[in-house]
Amino acid sequence: SSAASDVYKRQPAIAIGNFYQGGVVFYIFQSGDTGYIDGETHGLIAAVQDQSSSGIRWYNGSYSTTGATGTAIGTGATNTTTIISVQGATETSYAAGLARAYTGGGYTDWFLPSKDELNKMYTNKATINTTAALNSGSDFVDNYYWSSTEGDNDIAWGQNVYRGNQGNDGKGSTNNVRAVRAF
Repeated sequence: SSAASDVYKRQPAIAIGNFYQGGVVFYIFQSGDTGYIDGETHGLIAAVQDQSSSGIRWYNGSYSTTGATGTAIGTGATNTTTIISVQGATETSYAAGLARAYTGGGYTDWFLPSKDELNKMYTNKATINTTAALNSGSDFVDNYYWSSTEGDNDIAWGQNVYRGNQGNDGKGSTNNVRAVRAF
């Protein structure tokens, strides 16, 4: 056997719960997901801690429609860019800007998860908490977390990570933020 094949055999498979590229792998893309590439492993990584310790507003202080309406896996990054393009560069004063400003692991492509991405974080909350704790992170708090999915000019989607339910909340409400990135 060649040295190259021995090196290849030792490469660990990327799996849910792995600490990888600055965070915790919580979802592996499947056929049909945006970002899926046949024969390659790609997915989503959660930050090891919240970016807001006491909650932050979804909006920048004025109600407007941003057009960030993607709900599916793979739409959070586009939603985040759309929100920031409309709400401006007061980066850390609202949820999407705060998520984008995060630089965990030295990466600068973090985003606010879409509604469906946030739900995948919720379903893997225990795994994320365990890996985060082993990597200088912290558990999710029993609170609502913002998604990047807008409802209309007044509301956006969030998720209660204690009960699991998703719902609309006023954009001026303060909820937690846990940034995500794709790999």
